[in-house]
Amino acid sequence: MKKILFATTALVASAGFASAQDLGVAMTGSAEMGIFSKDRLNVNTGAVTESDSQFFTDLDIRFTMSGVADNGLTFGATIDLDEAADRNNPGKFETPSDQGGEAIFVSFGGATFTMGDTDGAYDARIGEVALAGGSLNDDETTHLGFDDQDGLFDGFASGIDGSADGQVARFDYTFSTFTFSLSMEQGDNGAGDVDNIYGAGVSYDTVMAGINLGLGLGYQAQNDFADSVGFSVIGGMSNGFSAGISYASTNFDDNAQRGATNAVAATPATVDLVTGAIIPGTAAIAAEFAIGDETQKNFGIGFGYEMNAFAVGLNYGKVTNANGVDGFDVEGVGLAAAYDLGGGLQAQFGYGHSYSDDFDNVNSYSAGLSMSF
Repeated sequence: MKKILFATTALVASAGFASAQDLGVAMTGSAEMGIFSKDRLNVNTGAVTESDSQFFTDLDIRFTMSGVADNGLTFGATIDLDEAADRNNPGKFETPSDQGGEAIFVSFGGATFTMGDTDGAYDARIGEVALAGGSLNDDETTHLGFDDQDGLFDGFASGIDGSADGQVARFDYTFSTFTFSLSMEQGDNGAGDVDNIYGAGVSYDTVMAGINLGLGLGYQAQNDFADSVGFSVIGGMSNGFSAGISYASTNFDDNAQRGATNAVAATPATVDLVTGAIIPGTAAIAAEFAIGDETQKNFGIGFGYEMNAFAVGLNYGKVTNANGVDGFDVEGVGLAAAYDLGGGLQAQFGYGHSYSDDFDNVNSYSAGLSMSF
């Protein structure tokens, strides 16, 4: 009886999945397993805590939905389930006013409007110099010299994505091989206490002397905090080699503050078991440190090579006057290698190394299998 019930359930599930695909709903997934190690840096003190090797497992499911209106307008949405939960309220999803792993778009002709978990115009149009391979724990793109243009709250990267509520609205227009972008991220859910973040960018793709060339330029600013301007040049050749450079300059407001890594969490009230006295709790302290007056500059260069099932990428980055502090320079190197075993299975290895005169070396690595479904 159980076998019959199970078979019936499977038929219903498969029929439902087929119907979902017919309606423009697709589900994809990924999983990773292996080992990793990642040292931790306290930005305030410069102290580095070395990490032991440990197991690494990760799983993600993505739903992609799409449709076409009668007038030809296309629309759709994506959501990553590993980003959808509200971490402050386990078991609940984020509210519509907060970014919760979803991105929703409408598109007509060369114009597309996207809202949600999407890049600002600055990040969307400037390329990264991690050009080939990949790793379980993104070691090649998380060293402190790497500029992913994803915001100053991610290491010492340029750009300002994420300093507000994470909800980004971006308009893209593609004409020939040009793409123009404008974006806004609301500050403090539109309450007015935090200034909005505005961005603009343009990218151009062409073929020159047999090289597939991509150029990107972007600008992003938030009043009373900072503004970034940057560009990238990336080229790929038919023999599998690729190379690219990126550069960014960030100016900080005189009164800019940035959250640090040693913020103090709130503690609840407790009872002294001996005297019975109530010991009051403490409020959370969002630790901050002042940002300097100097201009932060990010430079990156990367190389990649792909041949048959093998891919390897190497990149180097340097941040001068990090956080606007005169003489605070940070450098890093990232390496990623991958071998495609077919069917969505890859063997991956990654390594990241960060160094500076102001703190000990910071290292990370990961190795294992990456699966795509």
